[in-house]
Amino acid sequence: MKKRFHNRGFSLIEVLVTLVLLTIGMLALVAMQGRGIQFTSDSVARNNAIMLATEVLETMRANPGARDDYLIEQPQADGECSGEAVDVADVTEQLACWSEKARMLMPGANGDGAEAVAVRNNFYVCRSLQAGACAADDGSTIEVQIAWRSNGERCREGDGEGDDDPFICTLRLRGEL
Repeated sequence: MKKRFHNRGFSLIEVLVTLVLLTIGMLALVAMQGRGIQFTSDSVARNNAIMLATEVLETMRANPGARDDYLIEQPQADGECSGEAVDVADVTEQLACWSEKARMLMPGANGDGAEAVAVRNNFYVCRSLQAGACAADDGSTIEVQIAWRSNGERCREGDGEGDDDPFICTLRLRGEL
């Protein structure tokens, strides 16, 4: 009489195939986690840019007689806010506080290095008749552009020379005053 052997359990090949599939799945999860962090960081920067642009427009609305004093080509590179309540007529102190906040909140805008200067060169508050173009003393539309350095994702076309850095993202907000 012959005995039949019934194999119960898994073969070595089945175990190896399972391990390979699990490893591939775990690597995909790690890659997705990295992209998720990158997108979250970009979203935070965009929210901060919207807040800063809105803040400067609302400050200008609160002091309509000094509207032209708020027009800047870039935020201040240094200086600190006094931390005390700022009078509505003190435009210099308001801009110092706003510039400090912009340097602290926007990635890549703080410091004296060439990269920080390139980011700050992409900030402005100006009168504007059409999007993306400043017009001196024309119209009541104000355009605010805020910039930050991306953490790896290209924001625009450019060769990386000077202010044409593809990793400097910008947000423009236009408002009628």
